[in-house]
Order: sequence, then structure tokens, then C-alpha cells
Amino acid sequence: MPSQHDQRDRTEAMHLLIAAAIALLLLIVIIGAGFYLVVGLGESDPFSAGLGLKNAAIVAFGVSLAVILIMAVVSGGDAIFGELPFTIAGFLIFFVIFWLMIAWIF
Repeated sequence: MPSQHDQRDRTEAMHLLIAAAIALLLLIVIIGAGFYLVVGLGESDPFSAGLGLKNAAIVAFGVSLAVILIMAVVSGGDAIFGELPFTIAGFLIFFVIFWLMIAWIF
């Protein structure tokens, strides 16, 4: 009969398997959407004028906030209280990188 520790290990392994499967599925969807747009099957022109710095800042704020919130939830809430200065610095770094890359690429 499996012990309590074995059951906990099995549950943790199942959670990791589900998380890896979701991540793999998300990666396949992102690659498929990128391929769809680059090949030209979509109706958008990949070489159009694109976004400016103002619109890219709005998109980058949303992406950065989502990434920081996901990291805070995954870390068990430690990033919210114990490491607030690092969380704020990480948000600002993510924001600047996403802002400039979105403006440059799109």
C-alpha cells in the first residue's frame, strides 16, 4: 500500500505533467499563429507601418502586469510582500523591454 509521501509525490508529478502539457500546447498554438501570419495566410500585412511608441506602451503595460502577476502567484505570494522592491524593479524592466520590442517589431 502506498504511503502518504508516495501519494503526495504522485500528485505533484501529475501536476507537473499537466503544466508541461499545457505549456507545450500553448507553444504549438503560438508557433502555429506565427506561421499563419508570416506565410501570409492571414489578411494582415506583416510589413505594414505598425504600432507607434504610444500604442506599444499600452500593450507592454498589460503584458508586463500579466507576467509579474503570474510570477507572484507561482512564487506562492512571496513576491508580493517580502520582495516588493525586486518585484517593482522586475516590472519596470519587463515594461521597458516589452515596450521597445513591441514598438520595434510591430
